[in-house]
Amino acid sequence: MSFISEVESSIQTLFAAIGNGFQNDPGAGFNQIDNWINHLSAIDQPVLRPIVAELQTLRRHIEGNNAAGMAEAFQTLGELTAQSALTTHNFSGEGDKAREISQKLISAAGNLRHIARVPVTAAH
Repeated sequence: MSFISEVESSIQTLFAAIGNGFQNDPGAGFNQIDNWINHLSAIDQPVLRPIVAELQTLRRHIEGNNAAGMAEAFQTLGELTAQSALTTHNFSGEGDKAREISQKLISAAGNLRHIARVPVTAAH
């Protein structure tokens, strides 16, 4: 599986966990985010450092189950990802994939804003 496919899968896993209030596994998001942090840190590109910092912020918001903070972090990650893709133009399609990931992150941010406004209620 490519890193881009892994990121897409991770976004879906994180959003599902957030939507369930992390009831099944409180640490569900940590492994995903830690993998992103480790992968991007190993690349050691200056353009990726703000993304790594924001991923660490996202991890803290997940730890605190702060949906509003997660929404803000996803929005920032989407914007940073789009900015990092601005200079990526090659025939392998990496820039296009990064822009697609950016859109998915921003979409997740919008969905999280909705969750933050609508409290999770216990099923009876």
